[in-house]
Amino acid sequence: MDIYRDPKRKIGSQSETPKIEIKGNEVFVSGYQNFKINIITKKITFKGIYVDKFSYINSLFDKLNKEGCNTIVDIGCNSGLSSFIAYNNNFKDIVSLDHDSEYISTLASIKKYTSITNIHESIYNFGDIISEKYDVVFCGAIIHWIFSLTADFRNFDSIVRYLISFTKKYIVIEWVDNEDPAIRSLNHIKKRQKKDDEKYNTNNFEKAIKKYMEIISKKPINGTKTRVIYVLRSLS
Repeated sequence: MDIYRDPKRKIGSQSETPKIEIKGNEVFVSGYQNFKINIITKKITFKGIYVDKFSYINSLFDKLNKEGCNTIVDIGCNSGLSSFIAYNNNFKDIVSLDHDSEYISTLASIKKYTSITNIHESIYNFGDIISEKYDVVFCGAIIHWIFSLTADFRNFDSIVRYLISFTKKYIVIEWVDNEDPAIRSLNHIKKRQKKDDEKYNTNNFEKAIKKYMEIISKKPINGTKTRVIYVLRSLS
């Protein structure tokens, strides 16, 4: 399939170019994700418009780790912010996947500067075979991309079944509604739409989930009315 790439960068789907800068004991990361991480303490300071989102992810990962979750795969990891949050919450085996080679290289550089060794990054396209299973499968704001623009699923049932195939306990997935400014700007859903595609809406998303998983919680992201983080537990 003809996978979408940002017309200017031509590498990944995001328009922002990742950058890192070292100032004293801090690694400053900019691009789509914006944060700084202390080289010595590994403390992360969230920046940008989604501070609430990543603060919640931090508390959620702490809770899941205390429930016995030690392995996690971060799908669409970007510069690895959620992977580093998992590291700080004592996850032992962290796999970070993204189709953007520049962001994967950025993540690798951050690891080098911070001497973190249990995050394993790799270039990946959504739908690739993943042979291992993880306690937690984390998908940030990618659902609107992989529905039909950077992957070719076109229905929620097949997306959920794919994710379940490498899930031991939980899926944490961010829902992005059709009315979200990002979708209204880039038109993710209609750009490669086909007539037989399932309708992209919350009802169909939840209907597919409930066939295979239990919805444990739904956390709206402060400052938006269009993004919600779902925590899903395997029924098996």
